[in-house]
Amino acid sequence: MNNLKYLWLAFLIATRISVGAQPIFSSNVVGYANIYFYAGNNLFSSPFGEEDNSLNTLFQVGAPQGATFTEWDSLTQNYLPLSIYDANSGWSINYILDYGQGGLLNTPINFTNTFAGTVWPGWNLQRPANTPLVTNTGSLLLSSYIPWSDATFFDVVGRDPQNGESVTMLDAPSQTYTTTTFQDDLWDNGAPSLGVGQAAFFNLLGPVPEPEILSLFGTGVISVLAFRRMKKR
Repeated sequence: MNNLKYLWLAFLIATRISVGAQPIFSSNVVGYANIYFYAGNNLFSSPFGEEDNSLNTLFQVGAPQGATFTEWDSLTQNYLPLSIYDANSGWSINYILDYGQGGLLNTPINFTNTFAGTVWPGWNLQRPANTPLVTNTGSLLLSSYIPWSDATFFDVVGRDPQNGESVTMLDAPSQTYTTTTFQDDLWDNGAPSLGVGQAAFFNLLGPVPEPEILSLFGTGVISVLAFRRMKKR
């Protein structure tokens, strides 16, 4: 974090659009982050969005010659083919890195890249943010939609963890992975926390229905049972 500096510039524009009697507020939050990459593997994400979220745009100044990048395919549970950086031609595969999506970058030397753009436009300037609920299961390489400096499991996934779910993080300076598992309502190796531009592997068992949905479901079951009893009479 000592090598990480970031700045947000928030521009709030209030416009009186006739929707009932209430004005509509629109927000455009932009900023930049200087993210340090260590020699070896780095699990990272782009904290901000661009019109073009491709590698050649995200690394406009470039990366070290021979650096590689790959994305994680959650369907096959494997990495996609490597994209190799060449100082003359750019990335061999110009992958797209969207909000909340992590990637693996391997670099032969340390370097810093500046990411600039717009914070996820759905952010309502509050925490927790109303980010999309992750519904995929299995091992997923994820990051926070919002560039918090201490993103929690809830910030990334959009819900609380279930027993048996885990998060695997990479400490880039030491090139070591650590896994923490949620069991008996506690993290066995500390609660996961991601910095700005950091990604991690989230092993998810499945989405948890909202309490309101569970209540409606319960009401529906009771109604069906009551209806069946009435027919038997």
